[in-house]
Amino acid sequence: MGYELHITRTADAMDTEEHPIAFVEWITFARTRRALREDGYLDLAHIGRQPLFTWISPGGGAVCFHWDAGQVTLSGAHAPDVDRMALADLAAELTANLVGDDGEYYAGSPGPSDAEH
Repeated sequence: MGYELHITRTADAMDTEEHPIAFVEWITFARTRRALREDGYLDLAHIGRQPLFTWISPGGGAVCFHWDAGQVTLSGAHAPDVDRMALADLAAELTANLVGDDGEYYAGSPGPSDAEH
């Protein structure tokens, strides 16, 4: 398994049980975003079959998303042609953060109030 990023509502991806993203919430969100394409399934031994979604970065890199235990895991997000700021913006739409396996936080685009300061 490679290094992954996570969409989570906590500062640390290991603490997702405190503020989980519900499975139904994630599926509803993902299926209503044009940027995400449902792209088959992933079979996880501990929770079963999960829909897999793909996002294509403006640079052409593909990132796969799947839900697991209250967070969304992103595979392929560290490729050089992946726009992680755009991924952080997508996480913000879900009222969540984009966090790496080592706890690093990825910020999204500055909002109007951020740009003024």
